[in-house]
Amino acid sequence: CDACKKVLDYMKTETVLMDTNVTPLLKIKTKLRRKKVITVLFSVMLSLAVAVLFVAYLTAPEYTSYRDSKISITEVDNGMVVAVFSDQVSGYDISKYQSDEYDGYVVHMTTWDSVWNRIFGRSRVNSVVLNPDGEAVTAVYYYQTDSQVDRLIYGFDINPSGGILTLPRLVLSYYFLLALGFAGFCALLVFIFRKNEIARNLLTKVLLVPISYLLAHLLIKGFDSTSYLALRDFLAILLITIPLYIAFLAAMTYIKEYKKKKA
Repeated sequence: CDACKKVLDYMKTETVLMDTNVTPLLKIKTKLRRKKVITVLFSVMLSLAVAVLFVAYLTAPEYTSYRDSKISITEVDNGMVVAVFSDQVSGYDISKYQSDEYDGYVVHMTTWDSVWNRIFGRSRVNSVVLNPDGEAVTAVYYYQTDSQVDRLIYGFDINPSGGILTLPRLVLSYYFLLALGFAGFCALLVFIFRKNEIARNLLTKVLLVPISYLLAHLLIKGFDSTSYLALRDFLAILLITIPLYIAFLAAMTYIKEYKKKKA
């Protein structure tokens, strides 16, 4: 019929316009990709922090007593003073200073073993030269970490009227207190500027720095901040602080986007 023919002709000539705007789809794709990146970043940083903590535990020094170290001091023909250790020793620490009363240096040293060396093999460094520059050595003391006085193992006793005791360093305690005070100060600023979103977000990110350091300190040292190897422990704390901070930032970003989505 004529009516059907007109409808057919209309369908052949009419062009249906399609919506080609893909911006909403691109926004959804970007959000999904951003969420995936944040999740992966959080997982990687958290895994890195755990790995550093595990290695720090394996390599943590287990100080050996003078008897177990079986250390012996010998002086060779060229004037070098050599300390020889037993097979139970995998590491050592040496500090020395110029004697005020004698013409030479006073050396304090200790040794240790570690879980790492017991599992993966012991260190082959079983001796060390105490005066590589040829300087005179007045005395060598072996210090232990059990509150016993240092033991003279070579040379002259520079303090014959009383013992010498090597104490652990307290510098990590000062760093912990500084981080704790800075965290409290930042928390106060976050509370003061809680109604200013830009300032609050910025201060929160700054607050996460001391929080990450405090958590890393507790993971490495616990509540005992004394250390005979302060530099080693401080570097371990920093190596955990960095991935923890990045993980906290990723978590904060994820929570912020989740709240926006819920709103």
